[in-house]
Parts: sequence; C-alpha cells; structure tokens
Amino acid sequence: MIYTMLAGLLAAAAPQPEPPPSPPPPPPPALTDEMIKKAVREIVAEDPRPVDAANRSAGAYGAVTPHGRISAAFEQARVPDCLHDDALKHQPATIGPINVVGPYSLPWVIAAALRGKCN
Repeated sequence: MIYTMLAGLLAAAAPQPEPPPSPPPPPPPALTDEMIKKAVREIVAEDPRPVDAANRSAGAYGAVTPHGRISAAFEQARVPDCLHDDALKHQPATIGPINVVGPYSLPWVIAAALRGKCN
C-alpha cells in the first residue's frame, strides 16, 4: 500500500510534457484614411439627430465668421454669476465620477465664489 502511494506521488511529481506553443495572432489591419472616412460616414449616417445650420457653427472653433468665433470664445470664457444655473461651469461639483446636484452642491458654489470661478 505504501508502495502504491509512493508510486502515485512520483508519477504526479514527474515533469509533464509542455503543449506546443500556439501561433501568434495575426496583426490588426493598418488604419488608412479611407477606412477612417468610411467609418465616420457610417456613424454620421446612423445618427438620428439632424444637425441644423445654427448648431453647426456653435463653439469657438466651429463659427464661420471671425466675429462669430470671437463671440463664441468670449461666451465660453465668461465668468458666470454664482446665483444662476451655470455657476459651476468652471468648477463642476463632482466626487470622483459622481455628480453632485441640487442643494448638496452648495459647498462647491461657495468654493467657486471664493476662488473667483463665479461672480
């Protein structure tokens, strides 16, 4: 009985042959300009929201005229009023990935006022 247990232990301790290595996965295809353009066209075609001409030029860099660009840049850089909805525009009220809203965001509004992020 002892011999059979020792034989079992020796057989388990013997080195096992390693399986042959698997071939490496094929490299991903190289991205080309045509592939990127095709993907962008497909995403734009899937988007159900129509883009009107007024929103197309929104933002500081999307405006068509220099006057529109400057106006949009000034609007984005304007320091908001602390008593309005956009008081936390330059200092969002978040704890990690969680947004803090309502009366719980009052400490952030006070901090924004003290730091000069709102008037």
